[in-house]
Amino acid sequence: MFGFLKSKKKETKVVYRYPNEKVAVFIDGGNMFYATNQMKLKINYKKLVEILRRDRWLLRAYFYTGIPSGDLPKEVREQLRRQQGFLNELQNMGIKVKTIPLKKTPEGYIEKGIDILIATDMISLAFRDAYDTAVLVSGDSDFLPVVKKIQELGKRVETAAFKKTSSYELRKISDEFILLDNLKHRFTQPLNQEQQKKKQEKEGFFSFLKKIFKGEG
Repeated sequence: MFGFLKSKKKETKVVYRYPNEKVAVFIDGGNMFYATNQMKLKINYKKLVEILRRDRWLLRAYFYTGIPSGDLPKEVREQLRRQQGFLNELQNMGIKVKTIPLKKTPEGYIEKGIDILIATDMISLAFRDAYDTAVLVSGDSDFLPVVKKIQELGKRVETAAFKKTSSYELRKISDEFILLDNLKHRFTQPLNQEQQKKKQEKEGFFSFLKKIFKGEG
């Protein structure tokens, strides 16, 4: 009686695990940069990877980004050389950095092909049975068909993103979604004025990308 008054239980996903589970982490650098730039946060990517791998065996973590190329102004070339340190630090952490040239347009530089590069690596490694679970650090809905294809191959796909840059559709089809906002205290630190200055010096590469994406460079 009065069953219609009972509150509907929230549907939860059942999380299945592989024994001796192998994971690979794929980080969309642009997606993460835009989210943390708005939130004024600095990411420790080594800590982030450790959080996402949990107690599982890590095949490798990959970081993807675009880099301007071709006939660049002298000051831009010098800035990129100075700021290459950020990507070198990631490599020293054991994170494999993968880059593609940015495409130059009359309005500035645009990032083309990063999604395809990430998708190609995820699918090819799944075909080779290199991992059991892919952890995609991105909220971009363009990855929907990629996630579905990997699941068809019998693999799990977890996605991790900040709320500001996460797609509802991507969260819905993922085997597990990790809301990074709830974990940010474990792998980020807020930037004060001095830290922001240091970040711009250290990660000026990405600050430059943001400007040229908007055609300001």
